[in-house]
Amino acid sequence: MSFAPASAAALAASQADTIEKLKAARSLEPKDYPAELGFGSFSIGGGSGTITAYEAPGKANVAWCSALNIAGPALGMSSLTIWCGPLMDVPHLVARTVVTDSSCDLYIDFRPRAYAAYETRQDDGGYGEPTSREWFGFKAARDQFEQNFFTPDVASWAGAIRNQGTPKPKATGDDLLYRGPLVIDISLPANDASVALCAKACAQAADVWMKWMVTTEPLPAGMKVTSTYAYDTKLRAQTFGVVAGFYSALFGNQGRNLAAADAGPLDEAYVGGAS
Repeated sequence: MSFAPASAAALAASQADTIEKLKAARSLEPKDYPAELGFGSFSIGGGSGTITAYEAPGKANVAWCSALNIAGPALGMSSLTIWCGPLMDVPHLVARTVVTDSSCDLYIDFRPRAYAAYETRQDDGGYGEPTSREWFGFKAARDQFEQNFFTPDVASWAGAIRNQGTPKPKATGDDLLYRGPLVIDISLPANDASVALCAKACAQAADVWMKWMVTTEPLPAGMKVTSTYAYDTKLRAQTFGVVAGFYSALFGNQGRNLAAADAGPLDEAYVGGAS
């Protein structure tokens, strides 16, 4: 047996434990959306996959949670996506592992809920000298995110994981534009130790997110909620395109439809065109 199917089973088992913790922490309710698109249980790439999806409306503030697992003869994947509702500005979460017989790729990102110009970060970690009035607004947003979420302890955790792998090529376009400052995007050797590292890192990322959801105060009603919702709408639409491209590269014509099922209901211009 090749390495990928066995590793996929280990990743799926770890993710299942995380989903149970999320259900208890946020009172998640199941959603039928992936199954309605034909992706509850499905065949893909010579293997099989599942997507389970959830939401927690109201104060629980989870707009969408999807757990995707694929086990094929040459590829295993486990992906957890959580989109927050607009009542809190806790970052969204994506935690994904893709394993083949030649590599184990880990991607974890806490996606900010407002634009802070993170894509302009320079090699030294800074953002250069001010060149406009907007620069100070972006800095204020970054400072607020660092105070509330991207704290030194979380940054240290992300850096320690990142340093254990080989960085993937720098993202471009929308993929770069909407990434958070602590993104982990690395490649590791295809072995059991790498799979264990990825499974643990994804579980820890979910733990960080759940802690934020407990310790973060709701946003005051009004413009802040409205602006957060507006930014989320654009973010989800644009990152759907990124994921659709990623899945299409892996699975061909099925990739875009898989991305639609995994992303959850979006604007009809995006979901309708993919279904």
